[in-house]
Amino acid sequence: MIRRASLAVLLALGTLTVIGSPAHARACQIDYHCETYYYSDSTRTTVVGVKYENCVGDVTWVGTRGSYPEFYETPC
Repeated sequence: MIRRASLAVLLALGTLTVIGSPAHARACQIDYHCETYYYSDSTRTTVVGVKYENCVGDVTWVGTRGSYPEFYETPC
């Protein structure tokens, strides 16, 4: 009985963690330059962070990851 209760608590905490985590943008394809802009809310008026991925695969972050991503990709 204690095992079931412990399992239920762990599953509930895991579900809350997944729901509360920021959204992830999709992966950048090979031979593409990608930019992901992260916004603070659904109106997408305030950028809180940007992720740059160049054609070689180097990644640069500026700011933080927000819950509302917008993804752009350009062929190299």
